[in-house]
Amino acid sequence: MSKVLLVLACLSVLIPACAGGVETKIGYVNASLIFEQFSSAKEAQQAYEKEMTDLNQQVTTLEQELQGIADSLEARKYLFSEDRLREERAALERKQQDYIKFRQDAEVKASRRNEELTKPIVEAIESAARRVAEKEGFDLVLDASAGIVVYSKPEIDLTDRVLQALEEAKQAGGTGQPGEAGGGQ
Repeated sequence: MSKVLLVLACLSVLIPACAGGVETKIGYVNASLIFEQFSSAKEAQQAYEKEMTDLNQQVTTLEQELQGIADSLEARKYLFSEDRLREERAALERKQQDYIKFRQDAEVKASRRNEELTKPIVEAIESAARRVAEKEGFDLVLDASAGIVVYSKPEIDLTDRVLQALEEAKQAGGTGQPGEAGGGQ
């Protein structure tokens, strides 16, 4: 709903300008498509997936350890006194709590890492879209992946031009991210 309000607010500013004889040039990009195709985004995705594979392996190892301890305790529970059985179960519960904390920490770590990897790429996409829009004289650029664009003429789709600008910036010595060679504003 807030996206619709944003579009309406933009249009309420632009419609009077259009009515006053001032031509407004509007374009759009599909940021999701750019993100999928931009080589730096692909590299970041591969790095993230590798790190998550390692983290998931640690989680799986801990799960298997816990299951082994629980199975062993269940098989040997008749060999223990009540006090010893209580101690063993308490130890198992502590290990389960440690596992839960590890897993929660892993989820937070994964979320942070994903943000670390994607934030500069999103900023680079926004910067490249801004440069293309300014170069080609667009007054407003919308993001089609946000579901705002229902219809448009193909010539106002800036997606390929923004992707090309990102790749050119990367080839010029940067990653296409703001602040690097060819990737600044």
